[in-house]
Amino acid sequence: MSTIENSAVNIKERIGVKNFNVLLDDAQDIYYSGKIITGKVGIILNSPITITSIKVLCKGEAQVHFTNRSAGFKRRFKTEEIYLHEEIDLIGTDVEIKSNDFSFNLQLPEKLPCSFEGRYGRVRYSICASLNTNENLKIYSDILPFTVAPIFDLNNHPLAPLPISENCTKTLMGHAEPFTVSVFLPVRGYVPGQTIPLKVNFKNESNVEFKKLRVVLKKVVLYRSMENVRKHKEIVVEIEQPIDKNNNVYNSEFDVPAIPPSGTICNLIDVEYKLKIEAFADINEWYYKMFYKNLKIRMDIIIGSLPLKNYEDPIDLSDDSRNSKEQSVLNVEKGRLKYQRSRIYRSSKPDQDETDDERDKESIQDFSPMYRVYEFKHSNVKATK
Repeated sequence: MSTIENSAVNIKERIGVKNFNVLLDDAQDIYYSGKIITGKVGIILNSPITITSIKVLCKGEAQVHFTNRSAGFKRRFKTEEIYLHEEIDLIGTDVEIKSNDFSFNLQLPEKLPCSFEGRYGRVRYSICASLNTNENLKIYSDILPFTVAPIFDLNNHPLAPLPISENCTKTLMGHAEPFTVSVFLPVRGYVPGQTIPLKVNFKNESNVEFKKLRVVLKKVVLYRSMENVRKHKEIVVEIEQPIDKNNNVYNSEFDVPAIPPSGTICNLIDVEYKLKIEAFADINEWYYKMFYKNLKIRMDIIIGSLPLKNYEDPIDLSDDSRNSKEQSVLNVEKGRLKYQRSRIYRSSKPDQDETDDERDKESIQDFSPMYRVYEFKHSNVKATK
């Protein structure tokens, strides 16, 4: 136990506090901008004590922290922004209290950035309580982080409902005829829990065989400080399947996990998603590998928190609740909604990541926000063109 922790324990024992904590009424600790947080501060005492105040402290902030190396020098960049800083007095001055629960409520501001945790930055919201005595002794409860959920209606994005059709043709060295790959998706916008279906067509007029198809969904996060930026790419989904030379059409699909929405999370953090389809040439000789590059197609995918109206209907969102734009997310009975914890995925280039020794220990991720995940019926929408 650290010196600070020992000191806190000693003060609690001196005051006679056996337990002091904050408990939110929402069991999942998930809230939307503009909504009210309700909860209670619980105190268990050895005997009644006189206090000068009990306060609830709520804050929300963004932090970005990374290191850049240039010309042999290493320089750290760190920037913060404050979005929420509220204090609520629960008890008046010089009041004797016994073991009890003290209720509170706090309305969140409108248009707060959603919670986010990344390798080099975060947007985090938390709440705790403080207790002061007339002996100038103060104790704090444990800090309780909570999620501010995102609201991004795909129906408000002009590109989200549009299909994607991309193709790439390549003539390999030493071959007169080309190799062509075409990819089709029915829409560009998806939500967590939804299946992304791809149709991939091959047309191989060359003599080179292709051995496998690789599909990768990447999350690309741009972290900004006041003086510099850093881009970090994570592999969210990766699928590989063999290519049969007698088969020219492949259907590949995967479900979107609990990930933050596309776009600007806050002034310091942007998120976008890239879908890469790669066909691997079946070449063993090293000297041919120098000249034969795999054929790749890259596309932008949009991730939202409210699904498209005319594409697929989720099980837990009725037609009536879809009519009020972003508020439709909030109008569905909370108990029917499903949330999953997000995560930081493995880096696409781990050799370029900072080591834990280089990172600010206070900023290392130790909280996972919860994001809305939908359930869908078997879709009749096929990735056909």
